[in-house]
Amino acid sequence: MCFSFEVSITTFVVSWSIGLYLLNKDLNESQRHNVIFLLIFSSIQFLDSILWAMNLKKNKINYLITSYIIPFVLSLQIVYNLFVINRIRNPFIILFVFIYIIGSFINFNGYSVKSKNKFESPIWSGTEIAVINMFLFFAMITYGRIGFKGEKLHTLIIGLVSFALPYILFDGGYGSIWCSLANILAFYYLYNYNSK
Repeated sequence: MCFSFEVSITTFVVSWSIGLYLLNKDLNESQRHNVIFLLIFSSIQFLDSILWAMNLKKNKINYLITSYIIPFVLSLQIVYNLFVINRIRNPFIILFVFIYIIGSFINFNGYSVKSKNKFESPIWSGTEIAVINMFLFFAMITYGRIGFKGEKLHTLIIGLVSFALPYILFDGGYGSIWCSLANILAFYYLYNYNSK
């Protein structure tokens, strides 16, 4: 989540514009997967902008977005990374992911509300996502894509900084990780993949 409607919708438009532009370039398989993942990842900003636009009123739209669409898009990020990009077929991991996804839909059942930070960032389902849950989610969406050299090192550093800064700097609304990371990755991919 971003800190305003304008930032959320701008992040969505910029990320999707860059992503669609790059998909028309001659990308290798890994780069294409990264760009598609970025499109899925930054879709959260469109949903967030809808929540901002209606001032987080507790209505059917808020409930539908919070309870069903946000956990679906978050789950799609996990599924795409683990089962499409990394081609994992381990039945225990599949079972774990299935249970995690079901748990996400249960946890997100409710309405998004304003946080107590100065930006009043939306908090999905009315309760802040537990740090351990966020870290587990981060591990699943970056599995096989982070490491200590080359582009994997950049992804690790960007991810850890994006994960840590909102948690350290703001009281609530840690979902701004999606906004900051979507912006950083979009321009990172534009810079690195545009030369193809």
